[in-house]
Amino acid sequence: MKRGASGLLAAMAIALHGAALAECAAPERALPVEDVVADKQALIAWKPVQGASAYRVRVLSRVPNGRIVASHDTVVTSQSFLSPQPLAEDHAKVTARISAICGPETGAESVFAFTIDATSACRLDAISAEPAGAKANVKWLAVKGAATYEVRAFSLDGSFLSAQETRLPAAQVELPRPGAVVSVRPVCASGLGEAVYRTLVAEGAVN
Repeated sequence: MKRGASGLLAAMAIALHGAALAECAAPERALPVEDVVADKQALIAWKPVQGASAYRVRVLSRVPNGRIVASHDTVVTSQSFLSPQPLAEDHAKVTARISAICGPETGAESVFAFTIDATSACRLDAISAEPAGAKANVKWLAVKGAATYEVRAFSLDGSFLSAQETRLPAAQVELPRPGAVVSVRPVCASGLGEAVYRTLVAEGAVN
């Protein structure tokens, strides 16, 4: 009977251990909700897992060319993680791997990714450029939050021609050579936006 009782207790212990492991599920993503965010230090959060005393957090942030911007491997007791440093300079893909720790065991890993695009709030959609003799009248829609705009002109072979800064969504650019490329870049408090280009061909048509 004692052996039988001991075997029963052992079986119950194994069953309870297995049940505890089963309860330590993979955390569900809570934040960020969007797949693309503008916050360079976006808060990463997940839903609580029953029975979890802590969570292992692994975060890797890379720019489009593959360079690593930030890498973290830590354990937290809360259901969130805020990187002590920016996860992106302007644009980066962030991959988060979260697993719950239930007692001595670590549960299944949850993996999710999102993109940080800090330039999205300072983005110019398009510009128009009309040739006027040796000049070009360049116009664009005002960008919310932009303090100024950088306007530059280049020859068709890529050599620099001129540069100016304006607060208005329009500028007149001198074109000493037939045919040129004009670019406009918004300057916001959050940083520089991406430049938008427009080509004026030698015949005077605009591409």
